[in-house]
Amino acid sequence: DVQVSLSAEVGRTYFELRGAQQQLAVALRNADVQRKTVALTESRLAAGRGTAFDVERARSVLQLTLAGVPAIEAQVSTSWYRLASLLGRGDETMPPELLAGGASTYLPDSVNVGSAGQLVRHRPDVLAAERQAVAQSMSVGAAKADYMPRIALAASTGYTAADRFESLTRTGTSRLMFGPVVSFPLFDLGRVRQRVGFAEARRDEANAQYTATVLQAVEETERTKVAYARAHERLALLEEAVKSSAHASALAQERFEAGLTDFLQVLDAQRTQLEAESQLASAQTAASTALVALYKATGGTLTIR
Repeated sequence: DVQVSLSAEVGRTYFELRGAQQQLAVALRNADVQRKTVALTESRLAAGRGTAFDVERARSVLQLTLAGVPAIEAQVSTSWYRLASLLGRGDETMPPELLAGGASTYLPDSVNVGSAGQLVRHRPDVLAAERQAVAQSMSVGAAKADYMPRIALAASTGYTAADRFESLTRTGTSRLMFGPVVSFPLFDLGRVRQRVGFAEARRDEANAQYTATVLQAVEETERTKVAYARAHERLALLEEAVKSSAHASALAQERFEAGLTDFLQVLDAQRTQLEAESQLASAQTAASTALVALYKATGGTLTIR
């Protein structure tokens, strides 16, 4: 259970690191585009074809984008140090390629979590609850065994004195006894009954805990499965939104340069593109961490196709 939890936490932190790096790349890429837009408005103003109002609006959009960069960089650093801690390594010994933004994580279209019976065979908490229930059932049998007579073999040695204490030293006064001994708790049945009742109560508690653990395992698996499926669907929709917003931003820029539209449409298109790309990066992180949660819910067994 500890191994599964640690693996899941490492995976979740890794995906959060990659997600923050993607968001940082989106912000910096949009900042570069917005710098070019600022330069364009300034050149148009110098040529007498633009307005100071357009220049200031372009600058404000750029500064807002840059203002969000430090917070994203803090997220990258937090995930970096957290990952180093989970791996038991100093940050200076971490692979340097982790600092570079990696490619998008492959996310399967569907996953196979198996049946509830398979969960029982794989989840550590379910296995532990099952074995605890078996152990408590065996303790009931052990407690009920006290109702039965017990037969044991016993032996004893000693001396026999008929008259005086001094006779203990005479020949023939020693004795040896050997044979079966039968014991029965005739006068202790109340205490035995109490022990049996206590063992039965613990058995019922363990059985109830086992049932609750199984139900919780099934509920957690189904919940995380649905969460991943919805996150994957949202990811596909946002990918299309990013493509459309990028195309719209390029068209707005062309129309503005051709004098067919005002600068407000360019800013609006760029803002929409930035928001769509940021949401896409967040959705990729959410889908990845949902897959990790599903891995943990299945006890570390997950079939991907």
